Amino acid sequence: MAKAVKAAKKAKLDRDGLTALGLERLIEIALDEAALNTSFKKRLSAALAGISGAAGVAKLIDSRLTALEKSGTRIRWQKERAFGNDLDSIAASIVKEFGAVDPGMALERLIRFVFGYEGISERVNDSSGRIANIYVQACEAAGRLAPLVPVDQQARIPPLLTPGLQGMDYHGVKTLLAVRIAAALSPSVLKAWDETLAAATKIPAGTTILPAIVHVRRAIADARTDLDAYVAIEESLPEALREPVVVAERLHTAGRNAEALIWVRKPRKSRIGFARRVDILTGGLKPLPDKDRIEAAILDGMKDRGASQAVRWKIFEQGLDAGILREYIAKAGDFEEFEALDKAFAFVEHHREPHAALRFYLAWGRLDLAARYVVARWGVWEGEFYEFLLPAAEAFEAADYPAAATALYRALLDRIIGRGLSEAYGYGADYLARLAALAKRPGGNDGLMSHADYVADLRRQHIRRHGFWDRIPPESYRSQ
Repeated sequence: MAKAVKAAKKAKLDRDGLTALGLERLIEIALDEAALNTSFKKRLSAALAGISGAAGVAKLIDSRLTALEKSGTRIRWQKERAFGNDLDSIAASIVKEFGAVDPGMALERLIRFVFGYEGISERVNDSSGRIANIYVQACEAAGRLAPLVPVDQQARIPPLLTPGLQGMDYHGVKTLLAVRIAAALSPSVLKAWDETLAAATKIPAGTTILPAIVHVRRAIADARTDLDAYVAIEESLPEALREPVVVAERLHTAGRNAEALIWVRKPRKSRIGFARRVDILTGGLKPLPDKDRIEAAILDGMKDRGASQAVRWKIFEQGLDAGILREYIAKAGDFEEFEALDKAFAFVEHHREPHAALRFYLAWGRLDLAARYVVARWGVWEGEFYEFLLPAAEAFEAADYPAAATALYRALLDRIIGRGLSEAYGYGADYLARLAALAKRPGGNDGLMSHADYVADLRRQHIRRHGFWDRIPPESYRSQ
C-alpha cells in the first residue's frame, strides 16, 4: 500500500514564517498595506526616519503628538476604530522605532503621549475601554523602556512626571505611568524625586481619596526597598487615608512584629470607594489583607500562641471559616485538637444561619454531617442560594445521600416555580425528574414529605404555572 503523502507544514504568522516568505514579497505587502492603512503608513515612516538617527524620528513623532494635542474634534463612533488604530500606531512608533534609537528621548515622548489621555477621553466615547487600554499599555511599555535610559540621563525624567501628579488623578493613567517608571530608576534619582514629591504633597482637609503623589511615593519606597520610608509616608497621612493593615503585613514580613502589632490594631476609617478605570483594566483593585489573620500571624511571630489562637477562634465564630479552623487545629497543642473539633462542630450545629453552617460542613469535607444537617432542617433552605445548593445537591445525589439531595432539589424547584421564573423552567423540570428518581432509591424520602405528596402540594399551590407544567409529562404527576 502506498504511503499517504504527508501534508506540508502550514507556515505561521511569526518571525520564521515571514522570513520564509522572503524580503521582496514582504516589501510588496508592506507597500500595499501602507497605501490602504494610514496608521500603518505612519508607523513605516517612523521606522524609516529612525534610520537617519534620533533627530529624524523625533521630528516625525513630535509632529504627530502636536497634531493630536491641538485637535479638539469629537470622534464619532464610525471613526472610533480608525482613531484607536492611529493612537496605537503612535505609541508603537515611540516604543519600538524611537526606543531602539534613543530610549531617553523616546520615554519623554511616551510621557507626553500618556499625559494627553485626559483630552482624548473627552473627545471619544470609550465605552468598550479600548482607547483607555492603549494608554494603559503605553504605561506598561514605559516601565520596560525606563531601564534602558542611561543613569546619567534619568534625572530629567521625574520633572516631566511630577506636574501631572498634583491633586487627584481621576483617570489613573498618570499615576500608573509614574509608578511603572519609578520601579526602574536609580536609587539616587528616586531619592531626589521623593524629596520633591514630599514637599509638593498637599492633602485637602476631609478628602477621602488618596492623592496621586502618595501612590507614587509608596512606589518609590518599594523601589528603594525602604520600609522605613513607606511607614513614614503612612504616618504622615491623615488617619482616614491610612492603610494600617497593609503596613502591618509589610512589617510582619520583615520580622518587625512588635511594630506590626501596633499597626494592625490601629482603626481603619471607612471611606468612599473610588475605582479608576486604569485600576480595573490592570487588575489593580485588590482586596485589603485580612486584618484578623494578619494579627494572628503577627502574634505567632511574637510567640504568643494563646493570643493568636484566640484571634483565630474569633474569626471562625464570625464566619464559620473552615480554613481558619484548620489553622487553629494545626496550631493546637498535643491532645487539644479533638476537643477543639468537638467544640467547633457543636458551635456550627447551633449556628443562627443554617446556610453558613452547611457551607462549613461542605468545605470541611463532612458530607455525612452535612446530609444529616440538611434533612433535619429541610424547611429552611432557600433556593436563592443555588450557586452552592445545586453543587451540594449533586454531591449528595452522587454520594448516596438521597434524602439530603431531595431536600435541596425541592428548595431549588420551589424557588423557580414559586417565583414564576419562566426562563428557568427547563432546570425546574430537570429537578423534578431527579426528585422522582431519588424517591425510588432506598431512603430517598426519609425524614421528608413523600414525593407524591410533595408533587400534589406543588400542583395545588402553582396550578396556574402552565409554562412549567406543560413541560412535565402528565403521567408523572397524575399517577402520584
